[in-house]
Amino acid sequence: MGAGYSTTSSYQQYKNDFELVIRATKDLEHLLEKSFNAPSGKQIGLHDKITHVQSTERLSNETVKKMRYLVTLRNKLVHQHDFNELPDRVGFAKSYESVERELKQKLKERSGGDSSCIIS
Repeated sequence: MGAGYSTTSSYQQYKNDFELVIRATKDLEHLLEKSFNAPSGKQIGLHDKITHVQSTERLSNETVKKMRYLVTLRNKLVHQHDFNELPDRVGFAKSYESVERELKQKLKERSGGDSSCIIS
């Protein structure tokens, strides 16, 4: 956690869906706040942070959709009494990995470290 964001392979070590979801969305929230200057505070939810980053960065619609999917599942797991397991654990982890990959690519591009740009 922290600056060394986790990867999907480390997320799959968790046997409990609650721990998997909370750890992944905590890392997502940290990444959005610290690296993309998303607002923070008790009244600012993850959907609000996603909206902020969506408006300031050129994120793909697919990534935004996946982030909202992750957060919606988190909210269901935490707030709905009868929702106690992920419908697709591997799909959740893969969605997080895809989101994390695009966000890290945006950071790389911002710092001029786009590996697809080669100067000869």
